[in-house]
Amino acid sequence: MAKKSSKKAAPKKSAKPAAKPAKKAAPKAAKKAATAKPAKPAAKKGFDAVAARAHVLKTLDFASGINKKLVADWPEGKLAHQDTPCDNHPLWTIGHLGVSNHWFASIFDGQPAVDAKLESTYGGKSKPSANAADYPSLADTMKLYDQGMARLKKALTTPKDPLSKPKQMADWVSDTIHAAQLAVWHEGWHGGQLSTLRRSLGLPGVMS
Repeated sequence: MAKKSSKKAAPKKSAKPAAKPAKKAAPKAAKKAATAKPAKPAAKKGFDAVAARAHVLKTLDFASGINKKLVADWPEGKLAHQDTPCDNHPLWTIGHLGVSNHWFASIFDGQPAVDAKLESTYGGKSKPSANAADYPSLADTMKLYDQGMARLKKALTTPKDPLSKPKQMADWVSDTIHAAQLAVWHEGWHGGQLSTLRRSLGLPGVMS
């Protein structure tokens, strides 16, 4: 018998692994998104003095409108009414606000505020008189008030730069915005006094 061969058969070579599928190209939009620089945060806006002045003047219009409503239906025979000698009645208050607004305007437009008679009747050092005959009619007093308000608004909006300093009293009133804020406060201050007198006369509120 023939001898069996001692040589082992060589192992069969395994088949090559299947080639990996080719990667699909990424869409162009995705590539752009990956390489795009992050958006810069929006720049913070600085203080807008023009807008600030406009807002305060709008508030001044509101306060002025309320004071007009407070005296619009005041009884004719009670225009100098005072619960106490310290009360500021409509004939004095409306005239005082008009003179004060002329004064605010004068420190910007450089023109005289009011004459000496008006100053002595309605100025900061004057005192209300309980005698209505000491004052013009309410209609004439309202004209003084309207003129003062119109002059004030013109004086405060004439400077292109709202932060312009006044020609006088710069140590007390810093700029047109500050002057408008003080005028708003002044209107509200005296409006509160008129409101209290209205209640004492049994008149209805004006904010409803």
